[in-house]
Amino acid sequence: MPSALRASVDRYTPSGGQRRFLTTRDRTCRHPGCHVSAGWADLDHVIPHGAGGATDCANLCCLCRRHHRLKTHADGWTHTLSDDGVLTVITPSGVTRVTRPPGWRVLTESPDPPVESAPVIEDPPPF
Repeated sequence: MPSALRASVDRYTPSGGQRRFLTTRDRTCRHPGCHVSAGWADLDHVIPHGAGGATDCANLCCLCRRHHRLKTHADGWTHTLSDDGVLTVITPSGVTRVTRPPGWRVLTESPDPPVESAPVIEDPPPF
């Protein structure tokens, strides 16, 4: 992850760069099975900001308003987010679901494959 995005901002609201990174990384609401576009989702602190959760990309993910409210207000739901953006959701009944960010590869890999050097031709062809 680019170092500028790893840095926390000292406020509740994420920076514009963090918003662009997260919507590109997540693409949709990260709740398992939800396909609401990240452009319509909230950027949610997995560890609540009021409980000391940082406003950085390792603690934020895109959740649609419905799933944001479920995470925040419903009892028994557990959400954890790894440094590489893998979200684990445990339901009140103990079912565990994991979602991986589909856009992560786009942000971490080079857009162009490595260029192999052309073979060296000692003598030109006879034509």
